[in-house]
Amino acid sequence: MIETGIPKLDEYLGGGIPEGKSLLFSISPEVEESNIGIHALHHNLEKGKTCVYVVSKSSPKQIEQSFREFGWDLKKYGEQLHVVDGYSRLIGAPSDENFVIFEPHDILSYEDVIDEVLETLPENTVFVFDSLSTIMDLCGEREALQGIYRINERIGKKEGVAIYNFTVWPYNESVMYRIKRGFDSIVEIKPIRGEALRGQEYYVSKVGWGGKEGKRVMFRIYRPGGIKIYIPKIVVIGPFRSGKTTFIKTLSERFTSVDRLGATIAIEHGTVDYGGYRAEVFGIPGQERFSPLMEKMGLSASGIMIIMDSSKRDEIDDILRMVDKIRNKNIPYIIVANKQDLPGAMNEYEIREKVGDSTVVKTVATEGKGVFDAFKILAEKIIEEGGSNAG
Repeated sequence: MIETGIPKLDEYLGGGIPEGKSLLFSISPEVEESNIGIHALHHNLEKGKTCVYVVSKSSPKQIEQSFREFGWDLKKYGEQLHVVDGYSRLIGAPSDENFVIFEPHDILSYEDVIDEVLETLPENTVFVFDSLSTIMDLCGEREALQGIYRINERIGKKEGVAIYNFTVWPYNESVMYRIKRGFDSIVEIKPIRGEALRGQEYYVSKVGWGGKEGKRVMFRIYRPGGIKIYIPKIVVIGPFRSGKTTFIKTLSERFTSVDRLGATIAIEHGTVDYGGYRAEVFGIPGQERFSPLMEKMGLSASGIMIIMDSSKRDEIDDILRMVDKIRNKNIPYIIVANKQDLPGAMNEYEIREKVGDSTVVKTVATEGKGVFDAFKILAEKIIEEGGSNAG
């Protein structure tokens, strides 16, 4: 299997792309980033794979700039990366690349050069095309697609993988029908809008092998950083002095809080960057007067963490009331059994016996123990359960 390196996508593809198969990123014109394939290119270079990058819409020199924006060093890959230049001759410029498309308006020229590449490079090569839509516009839609299907067949015979970026301009229905039939897998990239643009999502609309169709995940693209699954709002609640502030502070790269004499008196905010996820975390003070705020923010939460001092057995009824309210809203949640280092701390089995079937994660926030495990478990629940407010 050839991985894309895009968080969760390889899991939904059944482990990645089987050798000999093709994948199309079908990208809405409204999406801010039209080159999703470059992330798969970088991942496979990092894995030591031989890769070919076919450029048709921008100069080969742009590749290094794109890598630099994401914090990646293109030069370190040396002879692993080979560029097919379908751009320079289009604008009448010379090319420094070994493989050049001399007739960018003729799909047969692409086929000839790809044949040369396949004869030169080893099997299992990963091919990434920066813009199928540009090739179609230059070579004609029907002719380009027929040629691309022949190219995919040849790449497949050498146990390679072909990955394409395709911008979904308003092509006619017959063209879109051919595209949907002509690729082994299709991942649709679309914007997500609320009151403002919140990010993008990918949707696995076709997998021609043992993957999971119908899965969708919200993500954002960061420079530097690359693609990360984006969770816009995780709300952290719990009784007074259960350790919420310490938990969020330990978890977050950036953290803001307002406190008076050691007690939080306003909403806390942290940004988490861990395990392929980027999340915004909001902590609600535990005092009773903040209950209306907890209700309001909870309604729009992607997921909720209930932090409890597991040594305070008399607070278990408060935890149960919180759990019941969340269950009624059908929002993914976990219980964080904090302060496991204190005498008499309840374990996960005791807590579940009191509150019913819930995911319980043991932590010692002051020492960082279990904090990131709790985050990752909730993040996975948010994605898998598709919380009503996750996107």
